[in-house]
Amino acid sequence: MGKRKKCLVLLSMIFLLFTCWPPLIVHAEVESSTISTLNLDQKPIDVASTPDGKWVYILTAGQVQIYSLASKSIEGRISVDNGTDKIAVSPMGDQLFLTNERTKTLSIVKVGFIQNIDVKGSPFKGPANAPVVIAVFEDFQ
Repeated sequence: MGKRKKCLVLLSMIFLLFTCWPPLIVHAEVESSTISTLNLDQKPIDVASTPDGKWVYILTAGQVQIYSLASKSIEGRISVDNGTDKIAVSPMGDQLFLTNERTKTLSIVKVGFIQNIDVKGSPFKGPANAPVVIAVFEDFQ
């Protein structure tokens, strides 16, 4: 057989293989269930979650609502520019990246949570309403 004839036979076989062979389709069942539904007072624009899954940041017009998955409630709010249209969370979960397409800006917001400690009945020295600051020295040797 000539070289040209071999090439035509090979191309014909490839064509028949791709046109006659049934495609491999795999179907899988998917299970899903709604964990909770949150009724918001404003229309959500975007949403982002911390990597540890503890917090969900919901961007609405003029604010970011901070939703706790543990307590299933809004735990705080952060005011943002009205035109903010996208939100993302840093890999450590301690910063928010907010974009505003209209003003062509990116805002980086540091997020920290204040923990209330109940000290009722504990002994103390000094004024009962004195502010307390806890300093952590991570690089101390």
